[in-house]
Amino acid sequence: MKTFVTAIAAIVALTGPPVPSARAETPAEVAANKTLVVKFWHECFDHQDLACAESFLVEDYIQHNPTVATGRAGFHEAFSKFWPRPLAPEQVKTTKFEAVIGEGDLVQLVQRLDRPEPADPTKTYASYWFDLFRVKNG
Repeated sequence: MKTFVTAIAAIVALTGPPVPSARAETPAEVAANKTLVVKFWHECFDHQDLACAESFLVEDYIQHNPTVATGRAGFHEAFSKFWPRPLAPEQVKTTKFEAVIGEGDLVQLVQRLDRPEPADPTKTYASYWFDLFRVKNG
């Protein structure tokens, strides 16, 4: 028991005191956050449209992917390598999410990608990828 209490105390010491957030308080706010994040994904990622970042990302948003710099400029820099121009409407493929999970100000998108089986490329296996977003000020 002493080890458990010591471990909890160490975790609290490392993480510091709770930080107030702009958490959604009602089911309607959580639903609105989920809708907003799916819209962001559809307009930016599915359409490969860098200009949409102006509408969804604050200038100094925090990016936790180590290969993408923080901030809107980092988003532009990273994705401009893959998206030279927005897709034509007939080229857009809408991402199908297996789950859209909302809790407070966090929204997680989960998508399934069928990948070739390494031992037998004629077969596939399901690989699940996720992205987590924090919505600030709706």
